[in-house]
Amino acid sequence: MIINQLTLSDNLQEIPVNKGKAFPLSTHYVDLGKWRTSAVPWHWHSELEFLWLIRGSLKVLTAHQEYTLSEGEGCFVNRNVLHQMARLPKTQAVFLSQLWDVSLLGGARGSVFEQKYLNPVMESKELEALPFLLQNANQRKILEHIRTSCDAVDSEEDGYEMIARNELSSAWLLMMKEIPREARQSQNSENPAEARVKKMMLYIQEHYQEKLSLEEIAAAANISTRECLRDFRQCLHTTPFGYLIDHRLNVAADSLLTSGLPVTEIAMNCGFSSGSYFTKLFREKFQITPLEYRKAKDRQFVR
Repeated sequence: MIINQLTLSDNLQEIPVNKGKAFPLSTHYVDLGKWRTSAVPWHWHSELEFLWLIRGSLKVLTAHQEYTLSEGEGCFVNRNVLHQMARLPKTQAVFLSQLWDVSLLGGARGSVFEQKYLNPVMESKELEALPFLLQNANQRKILEHIRTSCDAVDSEEDGYEMIARNELSSAWLLMMKEIPREARQSQNSENPAEARVKKMMLYIQEHYQEKLSLEEIAAAANISTRECLRDFRQCLHTTPFGYLIDHRLNVAADSLLTSGLPVTEIAMNCGFSSGSYFTKLFREKFQITPLEYRKAKDRQFVR
């Protein structure tokens, strides 16, 4: 069964709805045109991810990489990597995402499958994400395996779990051909800047309603303000306050659709100093006013 809802936990980790020890794989159908925002916000997950773009264009960003995918293309995202998926302005972005635990292909802990085939990729410090493009014959085969795996899960026919696992195994073997040997041999330890940014992101999410200072945000990761600015720019391509404003606007967008509170009250609850300033920033992000956004009841949002 394909799940029509993708959820982030309070610590910004993606929650695989179907995750379980028996069959640790979840498949998500995501239409960013029906989201409250045009992007899946910055997050990470302990699972590995294969993505296939059904329709439109999609930008995939990590701390050090950026790819734009066209219809029919896809990508791999490594575990515990900060990433974001966003649709381009005035375009669609509909995709399937499969999240799966290493045990699905690796089997028993320490198995030859895990040590020989999975660890070299998962532990590569150079491999955050990898695009699969239609112009490359080997990558087209990878995309076919990902699509077949998604179709099998969606069908829930007898043996679909075996089919999905076999298709992912085939995709993984083909993907390893795309990764230079030296990249597979580079051992990974979490990027210190990324680890610090995760702490500061969580602090901002917990205190976004307050009047935050750069010093307070930096203190959440026990670093200087200069290092804080550098880390955010390096990992999220924005500033701490840029991330704070964006998070406040996303929370406000949720509140506009799920509560009957006045716009000014929502603005104040989300940490904005005035209703007019909130409306200005909201229009810049969503191209419509908060009231127009609330009235768009014909849009069926998925979150």
